[in-house]
Amino acid sequence: ADDEAWVRLNAAAFASHPEQGKLTVADLRHRISQPWFDGGGFFLAERDGALLGSHWTKVHPAGEIAGGVPIGEVYAIGVHPAAQGLGLGKALTLTGLHHLRDLGLGAVMLYVDGDNAAGVGLYERMGFVTTTVDAMYANRH
Repeated sequence: ADDEAWVRLNAAAFASHPEQGKLTVADLRHRISQPWFDGGGFFLAERDGALLGSHWTKVHPAGEIAGGVPIGEVYAIGVHPAAQGLGLGKALTLTGLHHLRDLGLGAVMLYVDGDNAAGVGLYERMGFVTTTVDAMYANRH
């Protein structure tokens, strides 16, 4: 029921992101159809019927990620620009982290673009630390 509203929210929240901000309803439905998808780990925040934010969690089974134990992932958190600064990102993050903890997961990972100062700051304040840094290059010719 919220597919189109979520796609609009995601596009607004990730307007400057070259991939995440361009997801379509078809892309969303494809991800929902994947074996790893758990609707119980997909959280929406709304006010007066308007979708303001979401947190999508993911669980990686043992052996899929280094360490040989299952690990949770903060897969995607998006907050509408009009709702930023209200603490919604932190509330959504905590909601997802509690969900992953309640599943018995002792570790959580996430990816964040280094130029996303708000996201990096939030995650650092919540105790996340950088473990790896990836670089992407493009030929602009």
